[in-house]
Parts: sequence; structure tokens; C-alpha cells
Amino acid sequence: MNLILLTALTGCAPQDATVTGQWFSWLAANSSATVAEGNLDFADATAFECSGRGWDAELCDFEPGYIGPTSGPGDQYIGGKCPMTNASGDFNPNNGLCNVSYTSSCNEEDIATFDEQCSELQALEKNTWINDDGYYGLSGPIEPWRSEALINSEGDLQLTVHVDLGDKQDFRFGFAVDPDFAPVDCLEDEEGNAYVTNRDGSDWVDEWSEDEDGSRIYYLNAGAYQHNPFKGEDTWYLSNDMISGFGFSKFAAEELTSRPGDYGDYPDDGSDPVMEDNFLAVDDHERPDLSDYDTRFETLCEMAVGAECPHLDVDDDGDGASENEGDCNDNDDNIVPADCANAPAPAMSWAEEFVNVLGANKNDEAQFEHKIESNKWRPIDGTISGLDGWMEVHSSWVRLEANQTIADGERVKGDFQILFEGDEGGSRVLVRGEFDIEALREDRWGYEILEETKRNENDTAFCGGATLK
Repeated sequence: MNLILLTALTGCAPQDATVTGQWFSWLAANSSATVAEGNLDFADATAFECSGRGWDAELCDFEPGYIGPTSGPGDQYIGGKCPMTNASGDFNPNNGLCNVSYTSSCNEEDIATFDEQCSELQALEKNTWINDDGYYGLSGPIEPWRSEALINSEGDLQLTVHVDLGDKQDFRFGFAVDPDFAPVDCLEDEEGNAYVTNRDGSDWVDEWSEDEDGSRIYYLNAGAYQHNPFKGEDTWYLSNDMISGFGFSKFAAEELTSRPGDYGDYPDDGSDPVMEDNFLAVDDHERPDLSDYDTRFETLCEMAVGAECPHLDVDDDGDGASENEGDCNDNDDNIVPADCANAPAPAMSWAEEFVNVLGANKNDEAQFEHKIESNKWRPIDGTISGLDGWMEVHSSWVRLEANQTIADGERVKGDFQILFEGDEGGSRVLVRGEFDIEALREDRWGYEILEETKRNENDTAFCGGATLK
């Protein structure tokens, strides 16, 4: 009877969109609600274990929370520790504390493998979270059993996708983006007449989308913040009118939220960041110096994106070769490509860490990338807060194909990459794919926007009814 009911329910599940792609998860062994619930099978999961947990000789057992191998290395394990045994090899942890001499049960090759694997994880520059706990790594195709696409009450395009994880567990993720996103300001001209203008003098989505091959990109930047580089306890969050999108997810029992754009690689311990931790291209806003702007942006691009950074294909110093063509320091006129033969290999980029070390790839094809914005187009004002003079790195976005109408009944196509982070634990979930919504529909349970309602009631149009100038 239950099977019949389940079949009936899934048979009636809406499929508003065709969604394809891949998902990846890294579930924190000791803070994930999904792991704690215990309903999902991790027998085939990759176990990342370089958190420092290992064998406790006094207890004759591994420390609580350890998820690595219990003897020698195995294909599903990355990192771990060797257990210890007494000389005869016949100890039993259930017999109580051990009080004999111990030797490792692993051979030298096993120990070298553990050390090599953990050395690689501990060398990561950006994704240091993988060493904070043991992590179960899982992945699979995005094959929705349910998808819901609509225009919500605020006019946002919202898509929610349900994926069956097996073991009667559901993975739900979604996003909402504002297709009309365009921050504006109400200003006065010299005669005192009000007018509306694009904030910072340009359409933000136009600027973001310059290198998107005709698509329109919307960053899921809800929750993004900056730290005052001179007083790190000051945190500046983006205001509501600067937010273009948001992502939400529930992986079995665990809730996660999309990672917003980064304006700095801030210390995890909450200490004040130094100037180098902030993605600043202009240090002094009162006397801005733009001479070093492009160099700083190229450096950030190389760190975040790697060799795929388009700026590394440009011959900046005019010596006939870019960095990707053998000029190891294209910003130094005194170094020529011939001097670069013995230059050290560039460090792994932050995106390459995800792809090559953490496993965000399918059939050797990368399923993760960073997008960066220089914000050089924004006029520099006299204060260091705001987006002018700051560079940004993004992990989560939605792109819509060009020349589409986001309205009831319209067909909408696009693609997405969203990196989710646990709301109450250390887990990460990544989704990347494409969507095709055959016919959008408006939310029939929608509500009126209070600001618009009050303006209509009081006949107070924004900026006195002035149009965009």
C-alpha cells in the first residue's frame, strides 16, 4: 500500500525544468547532521582524513571521530594514520588499556603513502577546511525526480531541484536570481532636478557579463561581506539592493547556503586581517593610484583561476611572449622568456585545488571554476568601503542565455555553478549543470511588496517618477 502511494506521489511530482549536471559533496564527519543521522550509506564514499586524529596507544584504539583506514591505505581513503600493535600482534581493545610495547602495523610504504596524501591536503592554500575534520566525499549525476520553476513574489526567477540520493534520502537545492537586477541611485542635477542613474555609472550585469559569450551572469552574492583592512572587527555586508541572487540546499538532513563572493581571504581565527588578506587593488581611496591595478588583478586571477586566467595570455611587457607562452614574469621588463627555463612551476590555483585534489571533476573534466571581477570600471570615491577599488572572487552563480524574456509562460535556459556551505556544520556541496524551463509560471501564492504598495497608496513614485538617465 505504501509503495502504491509512493508511486502515485512521485508520478504527480512536477517537472518544470530539464536539469542536467553533476553534484559533489564533502560531508564533515563530526559536524554534519546527515552523518549524525546515519541514514545515508558511506561504504563507497571517499574518506578524507588528515584532521590529525589517529591511533591512541593508551586506549588501543583510534580516536573518536576518526574515519580513515584502520590498517593500511586503500583506494577509498585519502590520508589517515596507522594503528599500533603489540609485539605479538594479539591485543584486543576490548580487553582494556594496553600496557605493552607497541609497533606500527603498517609498513614503510604505507606510512609514506599516508604522509604524502596528507602533505598534499595540508599544502592547500584556499581550501584549508578539508583538514579541519574528516570528510566523506560523494558525487553523482543531477537527475531530478522533481523540479519547480516559478517567478516569485519579488519577481525573481526561482528554480528548485530534488535529487534522489538513495537510502530514501533526498537532496534538494535551488536558487533565486533577480533578472532585472540593476542597482540605481536617485540624484539631483545642478538645477536641483531629480534623476535616476545606474550606481557607479553602469549596468552591473552588463559589466559582469562582458566575458560570458553573450550570456547574462548573476552572482549568488547574498551574505557577501568585506572586512575593514584597518580595523578587522568592522564587517561591511552588501546592502539588499546590491544582492543579485541566493542559493539554498538541504542534503539529506543537512541545510546549506550558497557561498557568496569573496572580498578577501580572511583569517579563520577571527583575527584582524592584514592588508594582503583583502582583495584590494586600491589602498588609498583619498589619493587613488591606479598604476598597479592591473598587476594586482592579474595576480589574484592567477591564484584563483590558474593557467586558464585570460590575463595570462596577454603580453604585458611586449617582449613577444605572455606568461602562458613562457614568460614567467610578464610584469618585469628585465626578465625575458629565456630566463624562465628553470623557473619553479606555478602554485596550484584555488580552483585547481577543488578539481585536482578534492575531486571536483568528471571523466577528467573540471566541474569547478572561480570567476573574478576587477571592479575597475567603478569610479573611485573617497572611502574604502563599497565595491570600488576591491576585486572579488566568486564560486556561485547562475547564467541566463541572452535575449530571453523572464515572464509567465516563457521558456528560459541557462546554466549554474553553486558551492554550498553548511549552516551549522563544516560540510560543502557543489552543483554544476544546465537547465531548460519550458514554461515559467508565476507564484499563485505570492504577496505584494510592501514598499511598492505604500508608494502606490501615497502616490510617491521612486525619485519623483524620474526615469533612468
